[in-house]
Amino acid sequence: MKIKIPFKTPTCNHLYGQRPGGFGRARFIKPEARKLREEIKEIVKKSLPFVCFNLNAGLKVHVEIHEDWLTKKGEVKRKDISNREKFLIDSVFGVLDIDDKYIFEHTFVKIQDTEEYAVIEITNR
Repeated sequence: MKIKIPFKTPTCNHLYGQRPGGFGRARFIKPEARKLREEIKEIVKKSLPFVCFNLNAGLKVHVEIHEDWLTKKGEVKRKDISNREKFLIDSVFGVLDIDDKYIFEHTFVKIQDTEEYAVIEITNR
């Protein structure tokens, strides 16, 4: 199963807020993050073919983030991308009603591109 998300996926740092006070802080998902999650869910639903995974065999997930990763000088930009795929995977797997604990292989690739979008491919191992 391969799905293209036609926009930039934000980092978790931009998706969640924290309420101060009490013992610890309560995290909450920001309204703009809820909107993005719903957009991703609609994209997945529209492109959802009949998919049957053997969960006991484990899943392999390959994520590509297409974006301009270079500065005008040709140096790699400082971007926190390690948590970009978590929101994407949670959103997609939520529609599929599959727990991400079944992911046994996970690759994450940055693709230099002038367009900003993500591609997630899910297969059995």
